[in-house]
Amino acid sequence: MEKEYFYLNGDVKIGPLSLDALKSAPISSTTLVWNNSLPDWVEAGSLPEFADFFISVAPPPPAANYSVSNFSIRGNFNNVEKPPMPENYLVWSIITTILCCWPIGIFSIINAAKVNSAYIAGDYEGSLKASSNAKKLMILNICAGVIIYIIVGIIYAIMGVAYLGALSL
Repeated sequence: MEKEYFYLNGDVKIGPLSLDALKSAPISSTTLVWNNSLPDWVEAGSLPEFADFFISVAPPPPAANYSVSNFSIRGNFNNVEKPPMPENYLVWSIITTILCCWPIGIFSIINAAKVNSAYIAGDYEGSLKASSNAKKLMILNICAGVIIYIIVGIIYAIMGVAYLGALSL
């Protein structure tokens, strides 16, 4: 005589079922089953008659830092989640270079240009560092420009006062 099996679907006991009928039921390896040869309810995956029924699937590999070089040109990039690209400050670096102090501004532009290329290459930490450096150099450029404009303004004011003083003699 074939064993009769029962399984629990939530709190509802379903059965009796033959082994073949139970295998076609919506059960998983953790579903509790029982038959008259078992002292208590057990998980279906622990029974030898289900050894070949529940295929053991290896867990997915841990997430890795993917770069563009991991994919072919035709690869699907939609499934790879990248952090958002950091601000590159390129426009602000160019503007402050033109209006303020160009020697510092050049280095700000260079760092701003590195942000995009590092991000595309998959070097997120490198793009964050380049973004941070570009921002610092841009702010330093603005400060240097303001100081230079103040000094030039003071020099023009002194020269203007001196010129007006010479005219009044």
